Amino acid sequence: MNNSIFVFIICMGLIISSCVEAVSISAMKKYPYPLLTEDYGILTDTDLAAYTWGLKPRPFTPNEISGAYLYWQCFPREKISIALEDTGYSSEDIGWKDNYGELRIRVQINRNLAHLYFMRRNLAVKDFQKRFNLWRKIMKDQKYVCLAGEFSDRERKVENNTFNEIYSWTFEKIKTKKGCDSYFYSCHPSYKDFLREQAKHNKWKLARKQTMHNVNKID
Repeated sequence: MNNSIFVFIICMGLIISSCVEAVSISAMKKYPYPLLTEDYGILTDTDLAAYTWGLKPRPFTPNEISGAYLYWQCFPREKISIALEDTGYSSEDIGWKDNYGELRIRVQINRNLAHLYFMRRNLAVKDFQKRFNLWRKIMKDQKYVCLAGEFSDRERKVENNTFNEIYSWTFEKIKTKKGCDSYFYSCHPSYKDFLREQAKHNKWKLARKQTMHNVNKID
């Protein structure tokens, strides 16, 4: 085989393989809001689409909580730190056998700007330890990391004559080219599964409404 043709085939193979996991231009146009940064070839079209299913398009705004809307952001690995803290207290909900833990991710963009990702609820330290170790494994030797979450708050304050801005998020998903971990939704979402879950939820809502109606009739 001609050497120039052989090199061309190899280059094309590398280009195609690097784009398999990348968000396409058409997806960026179709779903312009869920991704707030570059994706560095980590996300897929479905990663963006999944955060639009059943929702009206809405751009991100730091002026209000995002609620059901989730947004992706991708950052250099060196800007990300994860921390697991033993809170020092327990309860009967976890059997008094361990303390509650707090697991969070901090992304320090620069000295004045940071993003904090908090878990939806506190769990036992040993339970969060498993997730902490998984996140470290997913991020090991990776150049970039993508995070998804619900926006909850923006805090602006002056400390030591320095202006600081902190964005707080409820963690939903972490993804690199090495792997993924999700708190609530699947790491491999499909529209078919979404419709199935939506049907279950609607059925539950209808049953709950009927129950409340029956209770009101008795009263």
